[in-house]
Amino acid sequence: MTMKNYKRESNSIYKYTLANLNLRSSKSTSGDIITVIPQGSKVEILDGAEDWYEVIYNNQRGYVYNQYLSKTKYTWTDVFLRSFPTSESNSVALVPDKSMVQVLSSNGDWDHVIFNDKEGYIFNYFLSDDGNPPGGYDFEYFKTDMTRFVNDNNIKSPTNNLITTDLENKITYIFKKGDNKLWILLYKWSCTVGKPETPTIKGTFYVTGRKPYFGSDSYRVKYATRIRGSYYYHSVLFNAQGTEIINDTLGAALSHGCIRLAVENAQWIYDNILDTTTIIIN
Repeated sequence: MTMKNYKRESNSIYKYTLANLNLRSSKSTSGDIITVIPQGSKVEILDGAEDWYEVIYNNQRGYVYNQYLSKTKYTWTDVFLRSFPTSESNSVALVPDKSMVQVLSSNGDWDHVIFNDKEGYIFNYFLSDDGNPPGGYDFEYFKTDMTRFVNDNNIKSPTNNLITTDLENKITYIFKKGDNKLWILLYKWSCTVGKPETPTIKGTFYVTGRKPYFGSDSYRVKYATRIRGSYYYHSVLFNAQGTEIINDTLGAALSHGCIRLAVENAQWIYDNILDTTTIIIN
């Protein structure tokens, strides 16, 4: 198989393999193995959706299962990268506020990470999914009165809509900005969220594009609206051809991190919610 060379861009995102990992020709465990990527290798991320990433490794392009790649986190303050998981150990580097780090593993209060190709440890209180500190909002009414939560906290969105998802109750809310600048609830939908080993990210995000569908040789999802990276709002699961629903479970924690909705609800977001719309997940 002849593989093409691909130009690197300055804003490329990289992850690291957590084990020896097969680079495959398709998003399937039955896809041809192009090469085996050794544990600890750096790969360039081209695209990601649900459980597979499209990557480049040694100028070879293919797909890898995301469970075996480092997890992306962001610092919400300047923090030291330490040589060992203790504050008394030597500083490897100063990691600035809002920096992206790749988490290799967690050990109690410390995460083993890579930042700018430097490996070390960061006290994980200073890491979050969105680069914002914990406790930025008053969450008193988040699980009981979402309309009160968004208006009491004066949530801002660059568009006339706002999306929130309550991970505990597994409900997604759609709001519209009223004439008095208060948020008005349009829809309240049951959803399925990430299972404990592949949780849905928490924080404040902004819609960054969409895909009509994605999947593998065993499933397809439709009307995917990107939250961040490989995390999306999308439909329940269809067969690989997209002709028949094979899993319509809602109100559960069983996805790879994406938020699944009934088909008509995923389509409504896909068709009506503009890029840059604020999303709050907690």
